[in-house]
Amino acid sequence: MKREMFLVLVVAVALLSPSAHALATGSILDIVLSNQNPYPVSPGETVTIEIQIQNTGYGEASNRVIEIMPKPPFTLLPGEDKTDIITRIPGRGSHSLTYRLNVNNSVTTNTYPLEFRIYSGVVRDIYVTDTVQINVEGDPNLVIEDLYTSPDVLEPGANAEVIVKLKNIGTGTANELQLSLNSSHSEIRPILAKGKVYVGDIKPGESKTVNLGISIDSSAEEKTYSVSLSASYKNDDNSDSLDSFSVGLPVRGTINLDVIKKEANYERGTLRIEVANKGTTEAKSLEAKLVIGGETVGIDYVSSLKANKKTTLEFPLVYEGSGSLELKYIGPGIEKNEESKEIVLSYEKQGNGGGTTMLLAVIVLAVIAYFLYMKFFRKKHKA
Repeated sequence: MKREMFLVLVVAVALLSPSAHALATGSILDIVLSNQNPYPVSPGETVTIEIQIQNTGYGEASNRVIEIMPKPPFTLLPGEDKTDIITRIPGRGSHSLTYRLNVNNSVTTNTYPLEFRIYSGVVRDIYVTDTVQINVEGDPNLVIEDLYTSPDVLEPGANAEVIVKLKNIGTGTANELQLSLNSSHSEIRPILAKGKVYVGDIKPGESKTVNLGISIDSSAEEKTYSVSLSASYKNDDNSDSLDSFSVGLPVRGTINLDVIKKEANYERGTLRIEVANKGTTEAKSLEAKLVIGGETVGIDYVSSLKANKKTTLEFPLVYEGSGSLELKYIGPGIEKNEESKEIVLSYEKQGNGGGTTMLLAVIVLAVIAYFLYMKFFRKKHKA
């Protein structure tokens, strides 16, 4: 039994010994990245890499062809050799090769594989593939893609939102971004709860919309106020960055015209209509046309009607009827505006007959007063 086991062991050793010998005396080639300059490389830059073809076996490797197979985002610079012939790499030895490559300028932060092929001799049908990883690090580039306010018109004494759409057109991520609104004007102030907003990460090519709150003082003038937006974030290498944008916020206000009073002046034969501007900005070159029953009664003009002020317009007297007061004026943006106010008239007619009646009444009262006076005066005088 012992003899049989010994024979089996001898046969096994005999079978395995050629493989073990080949393993000990053969070559094993691996490609490793030994240097990258710059590290990391930025998009659009040139990178120089050094690789080592390492023979981790104990046998010699001879007549090997090394071919670099660059794919996007890498391109081999003109004049650089794509293939190299290595005549001999001793066991446990290595051989170094250097390449210069260009990195695509639109590539984003990442590690990208660079492929190599190892051919045995000049025969190109048989090869093994190995890769190294090249570190590329881009930079974020934030731009304001869109900006508007809600409401559209910024009025003195009101609160509003500034809606900002930020886009990252760069090649790196803007990490942990915060956007804040800053103003040096006392008339424009950020609302505490909405003056600074955490946005998060904005990756290359990504857009995000941010809502910021502002308060407009009632003393604000009709003009464009310059404010700044500050975007603070971390780059892909964890360094801090701060971008600033200057934007203009136009304070224009609104015009709100309203008819508050209608009054007939019988003595002058005119109709007086009082119009108030209940808005927050001035109405310029105000033209008012009174139309009753489809007919134009008259037109009156006012050069300016300021906010929270009123004016009186005069037209020929009309006692009754319905129609409209057609208003035309120039707004804060030099735009022309038109609006119509409904007018209903109903007054008691008082013509010349009315005036005569009043005059007769006055005369009668005067006569009565005269007779009463004379009667009492004579009695007193006789006594």
